[in-house]
Amino acid sequence: MTPDHETLFAAARHHAETLARSRLVLYAGANLPSPEVIAAYAPGLSAMPSMGPSFDKEQPGTELVSQFEVAVREEACALFGAAWAEPRLPSATLCNLALFHAFARPGELMLAPDKAHGGHLSQRGGGTPDLAGLACAELPFDAAGLCLDATGAAQLVEERRPRLVMLGRSVMVRADDIAPVVAAARAVGATTVFDASHVAGLIAGGTYPNPLDAGVDVLVTSTYKTLPGLPHGLILGRDPAQGETLARLLDARFLANYNAAQLPPLLRMLGEMRADAGAYAGRVVANTAALNRACRQRRLPVIAPEAGHTHQLLIPIAKGVAPREMIATLAESGMIVGLCPDITRPGGAALRVGTQFLATLGLLAPAMEAVAHILAALLRGEEGVCLRTGHAPDIATRIEAVLAGGAH
Repeated sequence: MTPDHETLFAAARHHAETLARSRLVLYAGANLPSPEVIAAYAPGLSAMPSMGPSFDKEQPGTELVSQFEVAVREEACALFGAAWAEPRLPSATLCNLALFHAFARPGELMLAPDKAHGGHLSQRGGGTPDLAGLACAELPFDAAGLCLDATGAAQLVEERRPRLVMLGRSVMVRADDIAPVVAAARAVGATTVFDASHVAGLIAGGTYPNPLDAGVDVLVTSTYKTLPGLPHGLILGRDPAQGETLARLLDARFLANYNAAQLPPLLRMLGEMRADAGAYAGRVVANTAALNRACRQRRLPVIAPEAGHTHQLLIPIAKGVAPREMIATLAESGMIVGLCPDITRPGGAALRVGTQFLATLGLLAPAMEAVAHILAALLRGEEGVCLRTGHAPDIATRIEAVLAGGAH
């Protein structure tokens, strides 16, 4: 039975506190904005449409929206080293769709990551590219190296001569070497797009290589994973002419209106990242490295590199285990974690564990010992994990102790 509306409203008001105080959020695509970011939300900016380019909109009284658009573009470019930025789309998925329409035509080829290697539905065949009529072929993957097969991908670009090359994935436990692929794409006239939705905060903080520095044409990201903002989309690029092409498409065919109330929180989050991105990203990767070590010490199988960590590591799930039932049971225990393909084992599944949420809460690497202890109390297995039988005692108390800082 659905609770009454007031009960739902009350639960929503307290949900952030619940996540921060009594749930161990290890979901790799989650974060909490700061109170200042949340307070910056400005509903009045969306009281009427704001259609058209900045300072040339159809509606009167929209100068403040235009000022925020310009300020966000400037802050985003400064943070990521870009020449242009587009902040008006509500998600990275719609950012990708807009890019497909702006820089390719129906029937043209895009090389993209496969679902089995962590390719997101907005990046691959069978997903969002189909809406733009693109033909997709899969980029090769180095399962042993846990990364893109850069040599094979560059060769594929040279052979197939695609219109677009989509780099980046939802599952990235180490940085890809994209330089050979970018060089091959440039040689055949292909546009390169890097979907940084999961690692944008690490790029801003310098712990993940900036794809724009490697020559990628366009960078796409959501703003609520390793970037601790409200859900939104952001596109950045190197060539201002491409930014103008995209903006013309958006203004003519894609954006009748958008939620301009999101611009002040986005600007505040980008400013906070410029002030603290290096330290924050350092905390995230230190947490991942520490959790990797601590899980291995407790004989939990882990898919992660020995060095060069991101915010993610994977824990393979044993054959025969129902993955969705596993994460539901873990959630009932207070452990929020997601699923992804096991990138080392075709057809396998894994728990995708992220450390950025805990870093945002202020938990440091020493606390990962307690996190691994809780994981080991709930999971068992050496090749792949399953749930431990019987009740794991005091899990809620352990989680609350970790979140309260008792394990620091």
